[in-house]
Amino acid sequence: MMNVSEAFEKFRGNLEITPTESAQASNRQQRMREQLDHSTLDVADTFLTGAYRRATKTKPLADVDIMVVLNDRAYLDKHPHEILEAVRAILAPIYGEDRVCCDRRAVRVDFGVKLVDDLTGGVVSFDVVPAFIEDDHYLIPDDVLAEWIPTNPKIHADLATQANKDFAEQWKPLVKMVKTWNREHGHPIEASFLIEVMALELIKGDWIGPYPRELRQFFATAVNAVTERWPDPAHLGPDVSDMFVGQPEKLQAAQTALRAAEAACTEALLLERAGRTGDALAKWQLLFGPLFTKS
Repeated sequence: MMNVSEAFEKFRGNLEITPTESAQASNRQQRMREQLDHSTLDVADTFLTGAYRRATKTKPLADVDIMVVLNDRAYLDKHPHEILEAVRAILAPIYGEDRVCCDRRAVRVDFGVKLVDDLTGGVVSFDVVPAFIEDDHYLIPDDVLAEWIPTNPKIHADLATQANKDFAEQWKPLVKMVKTWNREHGHPIEASFLIEVMALELIKGDWIGPYPRELRQFFATAVNAVTERWPDPAHLGPDVSDMFVGQPEKLQAAQTALRAAEAACTEALLLERAGRTGDALAKWQLLFGPLFTKS
């Protein structure tokens, strides 16, 4: 049986995207680009973005973001849903009507694969985000706000890279661990990007380690921090925490889940201190799911 430190190192490795997964993501992204290029849309560029580009994506690879930059700016005078529906109408006949749908800011393409128990993983789904260049940033649709919102994925990626560098290359692994907890417990923090934005403030300073201690500290401070306003770190789009506006029950559920996570961390740390390594590992596995292995 591994000790706790060894188990967390293995957990960290299990969360890394493999070359096979990267190749599959790239190939499917290229195929979608070709499909969109041969459609009625005037495509200027496509690229992988979001958490995948920032190296904070968890496994399995669900909702990998593809930004599709378009030339036809006439869409900017229309309701954002129109461009989402235009993209959906192109991809649905190829991937299946039941596997392609419009989301708030993207068109989701589901490959219909469930891989939560598979450490090798694969690309489960893509979020295709239509965008238009606007000065030094992009405009993307927001069907909920009925607006075109500005974003700059490069700034988000640069901030994540710098945070990781400043925290002895441990910031991204910790963020991925927290995101894995969030997924395993039903996404109490609905937008996983909010976890990253909070982590820019809550995971900083000197790396002290080990992972269990840092995770407990994050959950402890996040309980109250999640109630705060969290603006777009690029200072362009709407607040990243806007899913909680006017939704007190969602906010309360997030706080409850974060408190439970802190309590689980504390219990696991006490079990380890008492020499009950097996029980401590079992507690950590309950918190993080099958990607955290005990042997």
